[in-house]
Amino acid sequence: MPLYEYRCKDCERESELLVKTLGSEPQCPECGSVRMEKLLSVIGSPVVGSGSKPQQSDPGTCGKPQCARGCMFGN
Repeated sequence: MPLYEYRCKDCERESELLVKTLGSEPQCPECGSVRMEKLLSVIGSPVVGSGSKPQQSDPGTCGKPQCARGCMFGN
């Protein structure tokens, strides 16, 4: 079951709620309202290796379009 962040439109409380089925309406644990707004959540991302590998600063090294802005994969 996915965990989502919501804000109640009635009492403004923010809550993390488990959503059992797609399309179900979450209910505010504070006031019981179903007028909930889904929020964008920040996710954690695992660090591979030492986690200290610097990004490539030389555009064109790997030939990928991303390298023009600094390759996000450290290539």
